[in-house]
Amino acid sequence: MTSRSPFSVLIALTSASLSLAACSAVGDEDRARVIVIEDADPVIKPIGINLNHASAIARSAIAKGLVGFDEQGRVVPSLAARWIVTDDGLSYIFRLNDVQWDDGRPVTAEAIATLLQERIAELEQSRLGPDLQNIDEIVSMTGRVIEIRLTTAHPNFLQLIAQPELGLFRSGNGAGPMRQLEEGDAYTLGVMPLQEPDAEGEVGEEEEEQAVDEEAPEDPRRIILRSENAAKAVARYTAGYTDVILNGKFHHLPLVEEAGISTNDLRLDPVAGLFGFQFLRAEGFWAVPKNREILSMAIDRPALLTSFPNVTAWQSRQKIVPEALDVDGINARPDWSSMTIQARQAYAREHVSRWEALEGPVSPLIISLPDAAGADILFLRVQSDLRRVGLNAIQVGPDQAADIRLIDEIAAYDSTRWFLYRLTCTAMSVCLNDADAKIAQAEAAINLQAKARLYAEAEVMLVSHYSFIPLAVPVRWSIARPNQRGLAVNPRGWHPLNLLVGVPIS
Repeated sequence: MTSRSPFSVLIALTSASLSLAACSAVGDEDRARVIVIEDADPVIKPIGINLNHASAIARSAIAKGLVGFDEQGRVVPSLAARWIVTDDGLSYIFRLNDVQWDDGRPVTAEAIATLLQERIAELEQSRLGPDLQNIDEIVSMTGRVIEIRLTTAHPNFLQLIAQPELGLFRSGNGAGPMRQLEEGDAYTLGVMPLQEPDAEGEVGEEEEEQAVDEEAPEDPRRIILRSENAAKAVARYTAGYTDVILNGKFHHLPLVEEAGISTNDLRLDPVAGLFGFQFLRAEGFWAVPKNREILSMAIDRPALLTSFPNVTAWQSRQKIVPEALDVDGINARPDWSSMTIQARQAYAREHVSRWEALEGPVSPLIISLPDAAGADILFLRVQSDLRRVGLNAIQVGPDQAADIRLIDEIAAYDSTRWFLYRLTCTAMSVCLNDADAKIAQAEAAINLQAKARLYAEAEVMLVSHYSFIPLAVPVRWSIARPNQRGLAVNPRGWHPLNLLVGVPIS
């Protein structure tokens, strides 16, 4: 008798436990059932500063920022109808749309300026904290115009303020494009008619009763949002109980393959970001940058990436910043980048042998990884490569003490600045003060060409310090039927919920 895999059993149990009534939404363009994969706490709570992906995508649906992203990952108007940037790049001036909060009160420039200042102060300790530091002042110029002044030019500033954390609430009210509804046991979003404020800006009881009596037909469009672990999300999709899965990562890919999901349904976003090993402590052998270099040299990146058959175009990385952001005349690639993997491993093996002859055996490298099948595949590949050069590794979970951990993060905006700020001494326990000083020089530079060159020089310093070992670009995937509207692969890896049911952002 053939045994069934744990995943096959999960599909059967999930199918049996779900109501057949869930199938009624199949083919209904006015409703989309969405699951966001979360490895940790699957809560959907779109307030606070450290939002998981499910909470962030919910916030972007109910709380607009000045700008947002469309399904192609492009910056589009939201609270702001249009904007201009001054020639020096230090001032962004926005003209607001004629829009209202959920309670019917008008959105004003004065209120937005205040709310933005408060929100940016709140986000100081969030993932966006380093990126928001060069905002100098936010002022309302007229009732509909707001200006954001920067200390230094930031060519990708619009991509930064389009992040979901910059969606604004006023007294608990957002400004759409959708609203949370009290329907069912899932987090449900819909389109509700706005209330009309009275002359004082308040909604009166009589007016509210009249609005109910004269209410237009209810808008049927709904998003039914859930947050689940990857196994349950894929099982629900396979059983036909969800339409879209978002926030898939590399370590979830074996589930997709085992479930037999069609390649036509799997969508891979061409994202940029950091995917590699961050040193958490550097002791003994690993205290020396030249020895940390051995780890980077030993890893066979192409073989590692081809261990995941669903991702045929996964790109490896030996440097920190994407090639598209390189500066002419500065090569941040390691000196050994042109060597074959066989030559690299031979060099590394000899280096380790000499070290051990003088200093004694090297303790196994402790690697912290997600608790998932894909992470196990990555570990076994890295462990095998290390053994080829005379080293060894031990795998531990994401919350256990380790020498290195995997960083897997998408860039919020297209700039060298984003990549380097994640590797400064404020973010890393093993770091290089000289690189921090170079980054500070770049930040202070007014000329954009000089700024880019200083950032590139900082990258060269960080690459040779090997406190971060780049492996590849991050992987982000979604699953949906080929005819799902409002969903497109994009370089942000961001998929607005409202567009899945045809609700525009503004």
